[in-house]
Amino acid sequence: MSGLLLPVYIIIFVVLIYFVGIRPQQKRRKEMELLSSSLRVGDEVVTTSGIYGIVSEIEEGGTLLLQIAEDVDIRIAQASVARKTSGELAAAAAEPAA
Repeated sequence: MSGLLLPVYIIIFVVLIYFVGIRPQQKRRKEMELLSSSLRVGDEVVTTSGIYGIVSEIEEGGTLLLQIAEDVDIRIAQASVARKTSGELAAAAAEPAA
């Protein structure tokens, strides 16, 4: 009887690994591809290293120029954009520095 349960345990283990490890990673990759393809000039973004800025130019080859201060642009990989912000930069600029 225990010899028949071993294949069942292996199948359960493989299915568990798929739903815990592989599927969430594929979902996250699809979300990142969607974010990368939806970037437009003027979007406020945050990079994976925590740099806030505004997309000033999208270049060929997967890079973009990110304006992080007035007259200060940096070139970053388009894949390093972690998320778009919704007005967080404008709100931070409106608050007085303490």
